[in-house]
Amino acid sequence: MKFGKEQMNLEQGLQKEWIITNGMGGFASSTIIGCNTRKYHGLLIAPLTPPARRFLILSKIDESIELEGKKYNLYTNMCKDYISEGYDFQESFEKDYIPIFTYQVEDTKIKKMICMEYGKNIVTLLYKIKNGSKKAKLTLAPIMNYRDFHQMNTNHTYLLKQDVKGRKVKIVIDENRDVPIYLCASEGEYFEHVNDTFKNMFYLEEEKRGFYPEENHVVVR
Repeated sequence: MKFGKEQMNLEQGLQKEWIITNGMGGFASSTIIGCNTRKYHGLLIAPLTPPARRFLILSKIDESIELEGKKYNLYTNMCKDYISEGYDFQESFEKDYIPIFTYQVEDTKIKKMICMEYGKNIVTLLYKIKNGSKKAKLTLAPIMNYRDFHQMNTNHTYLLKQDVKGRKVKIVIDENRDVPIYLCASEGEYFEHVNDTFKNMFYLEEEKRGFYPEENHVVVR
């Protein structure tokens, strides 16, 4: 399955979805432009007692790239009256075994691959950047949650605890110490966010199904 630049528009991008699984009830899923349109979308929906108690842990990761001081947002997010336009930079989406997103900003190319480890609640994102004439700096902002995948954290304020050790961070959300979350970056630096909430992410497909369509997430970076 492959979609080219001509299909990287908002109308088609919101209608086409992908999913991968980890063989124990967990999965990652979204649209081909990376905009979550369902409460079931996310990069890590993990069964806490496999295969039951599926929880949304990692909703998505928002990527930005900076070229000689100019910042470009590659992500696409939807709120009730606004949608970011990262899909404008997307060149293609393809999925054979794993989803692969390709972006181009000026003469710099960015490729993102998403995979899950079989039998474990682990999701891995791999980024490959081919620099053009300018140096590039990639910034990643994990958008996280902690809730049953059938429910919603509407108007929720999160209590976030972060224990940073180099490129690794241990995260506890809302005092759920029995289920700590671990993030690890292969390179770069970790910058801690404090009291940073993504408010009112809008799920278009939930509204169509007659459900309340908005919820809050917590931003970690």
